[in-house]
Amino acid sequence: MTFVKLWGPVLLVMGLIYSQSAKSDPAAPPGGMSDKSAHFLAYAVLGATVVRALAGGRPSAMTAGRIALAAFVATLYGASDEFHQMFVPNRTPELLDLAADAAGSVAGAAGLAVVARVIDRARRAT
Repeated sequence: MTFVKLWGPVLLVMGLIYSQSAKSDPAAPPGGMSDKSAHFLAYAVLGATVVRALAGGRPSAMTAGRIALAAFVATLYGASDEFHQMFVPNRTPELLDLAADAAGSVAGAAGLAVVARVIDRARRAT
């Protein structure tokens, strides 16, 4: 896979997160979702895209080490995002947001690895 196919989704998700974070008065999450759920979901997507990129798009390469690294990278981005909010009017960094980011990062990276392996095994069995 090419660099763009692997890392483009990661950069896109990071850009979307940054654009929301840079707003002084962001809209409430859709469907009555809580702020923490929105953080969890956004970072689950980020964790999933990072593990996919680190594994070169190969389910068999989505190892525990790569899952951990993906979760770390996504959580580190969450920490930088919370820091960034210190400089955005009407926004403040929150430790509970970072906790939701971290939990979502782990869930997304691990969840994608499990689903990708199940799909890969099912394809090979047919």
